Amino acid sequence: MTFFDIGLSVALVICVAGVGFRVARWRGKWASPESSSASQWCFGVASLKALVLDVLLLARTGRTSAFRWLAHALVFFGFMGLLLFHALDETVTAFFFPAYESTLDPWQFLRNLLGLMTLVGLALMAFRRLWEKRLRDLTRFQDWAALLVIGGIILSGFFLEASKIISPAVFDRMVEAYFIPETDRDVTALKAFWSHEYGVVFSVPYPSDAETLGFGASLNEDSCVDCHADTGTAFVSRSLATALGPVAFAMNTSRADQVFWYLHVLCCFVALAAIPFGKFFHPVTTPVNLVVRQGRRDDPEDMLPSDGGRGMGMDACTRCGECSVHCSVAPAFSVLGNAMILPSEKLMALRQIHAGASLSEATLTAFSEGSRLCTECLRCTEICPAGINLQDLWIASKAQLVSQAPSPNDLMRNKTPSQRARVFDDLCASSVVPAVTGLADDSTSYWACVQCTTCTSVCPVVAVSENPSGDLDLLPQQIMNLLRMGLKEETLGARMVWSCTTCYKCQEHCPQNIRVADVLYELRNTVAARIRDGGVRCSKKGESQ
Repeated sequence: MTFFDIGLSVALVICVAGVGFRVARWRGKWASPESSSASQWCFGVASLKALVLDVLLLARTGRTSAFRWLAHALVFFGFMGLLLFHALDETVTAFFFPAYESTLDPWQFLRNLLGLMTLVGLALMAFRRLWEKRLRDLTRFQDWAALLVIGGIILSGFFLEASKIISPAVFDRMVEAYFIPETDRDVTALKAFWSHEYGVVFSVPYPSDAETLGFGASLNEDSCVDCHADTGTAFVSRSLATALGPVAFAMNTSRADQVFWYLHVLCCFVALAAIPFGKFFHPVTTPVNLVVRQGRRDDPEDMLPSDGGRGMGMDACTRCGECSVHCSVAPAFSVLGNAMILPSEKLMALRQIHAGASLSEATLTAFSEGSRLCTECLRCTEICPAGINLQDLWIASKAQLVSQAPSPNDLMRNKTPSQRARVFDDLCASSVVPAVTGLADDSTSYWACVQCTTCTSVCPVVAVSENPSGDLDLLPQQIMNLLRMGLKEETLGARMVWSCTTCYKCQEHCPQNIRVADVLYELRNTVAARIRDGGVRCSKKGESQ
């Protein structure tokens, strides 16, 4: 067996076994009362529409931004074109075009065009990850690995073609197999023509006079043009070959064409074997998820949420980061520093839970905090280009966490004011959380407050209470007044802070444009950070007192 046969066999075995294992894990060990054990889905008009619009035309990706659509469209159409009409040319291209030769046009031109499209798309993707700060902070190795492997395939392909263009060994092999010279002058003329027109770099120069080139052109017309178009149409590879001119002799001596062939094939085998792992799996699962979900943000009417559907949805994640960029509680990440507040990071831990893996105490605590902070606003589900029903995943996971990680909200609401004060004193003395300066610390933010009580009047939490002062400790305008006086610590224990639903009515109706809801949310997250890092010991001490 050749290197190609062995490598292809190994890569295929890894790919098939890995895909089978990933699909088998979709059922997982995560059961919820409302989930069904089987799906009633069947392919119909809605699924066909999703296939055309969301999978082939990338419509859902286009909803996020034109930049992302352009980057993904270039990679998708470029790489799929290369896969079908180059990698599978003997199966696909030759079937539809019996006279196909890879060195003829339009295939030579299209190969370069599609490769360039893919490289430009990859460059745009890399630029986006480096340009957007939050996305840059969340980028992991697997995100770069996918770009590097695909980029390696394309670049090695261009270098392979460029090294073949300048290689006299490749020319000699072609002449030996397909050209029957009558005299030595025939070979000399053909070499002169190919050196002048096709870019072959021979170890010795050949005549470039008009007579020799004309004779070489006629020989080329008789023997070569049926299989070889002018390499100028391979505009990327020919330009690269020209740029490599100064090192062409060294490349030809070392048979760079063979080196780049092995490198190109090896990159392809790595990509094939990596399909079941990490981000490489999304080209398989994302189209399936989009078709099954039929382009809807919720589950189709003829389907119930199932463990298999949820598992498939989690594997369909492309780690594009759009959900984290648009997350409504992303500001809490800036205060708390917990990456699992953001949907893309939380989904990775949720995938482990669904597979039955045990999370460390620190990871479980971080995941629990991120789940509790989720407001179920549907932003992530709406924006997800992979069509994952993230809302269903968050709701289902919260039910699993009730017994595993207690909520700080419940912890604080069940305490008396004196107990909360003792807990805060202990936390302030022992917490390792660095001081956070935000809206609540800037007393100038509240100088415009006239204590008109508009925020209190429109608050639904106040409205449902028969005794607001007793039930909530402090009313919204009273909290603003204390903050204006610099008494931030006195506001942290107020049940109003912990009962706020963040409906933003107070902030929307404030005649002085004070960010009341943002302040209350910040206060709650400030205490949550203290509880998270020193809370278990201190909370128990507060309860005993």
